[in-house]
Amino acid sequence: MRTILTTITTAVMGMILTTAALADDHSGPRTSALEAYFCSFVDGKDMGDLKKVAAGWDEWADSNFTESYTAYILSPALINGADFPYDSLWLGVAENHEAMGKIGDDWSAKGGQWQKKFDAVSTCSSHALMSSVEARPYDKLEEPGYVQISACQFKQDASFADLTAADKEWNAWMDENAMPGGIYRWIPGIGAARADQTDYYSVYTVDTLAGRGAAHDMMLAGGFQVWNSLYSAISDCDNPRVWNAQPVGGVAAQ
Repeated sequence: MRTILTTITTAVMGMILTTAALADDHSGPRTSALEAYFCSFVDGKDMGDLKKVAAGWDEWADSNFTESYTAYILSPALINGADFPYDSLWLGVAENHEAMGKIGDDWSAKGGQWQKKFDAVSTCSSHALMSSVEARPYDKLEEPGYVQISACQFKQDASFADLTAADKEWNAWMDENAMPGGIYRWIPGIGAARADQTDYYSVYTVDTLAGRGAAHDMMLAGGFQVWNSLYSAISDCDNPRVWNAQPVGGVAAQ
């Protein structure tokens, strides 16, 4: 059984190999640090209450965070509740893990009153850090949209270098067929469940459910065959679920 340390080591090495694989393009993949809180509403509270608190937090963040940070609230759209018993996810994005650490220090030092306001609306049972690797850029990241997520495990001898090579070919197919959306790989890290053996999350982003549906129709019309030829020997992924993602602010880069 893989340990969390093995998973993290594999992920880090994978990012190094991924960067090398893209050397011909004279740049590595865009990476960022993520934090995720898994949350449920307090009795009598709902998404409207959470967004109201988040709006006040957004103004506070502008003058209290020392690094850029963008936050989203993810709510279930197409999900099996038995598998994911949460009302919402708080997803925070920073440029890198040092910047995320500085945001955490700022919050610990100055965010106590806002933490109480969040806790009065929604309590969060888990907090985890991840690394995000951009596989296909998405130009509407700070707009409302939908996030489709699958948990994946590498097959024996497969690596992030293999995944990157397949992504390059899949991007070409998406370009050729004008398929909407972006693709990201989220690598689990600190705070992941001890029994979790996920190597990476495959994340597809799109602005509307209609866009997601159009992409699904393209998959049925031939995309799945291409997808399977590229990825079936690399990893196994579970059934996807879809979250609605609403940006709630943060602080822009200085």
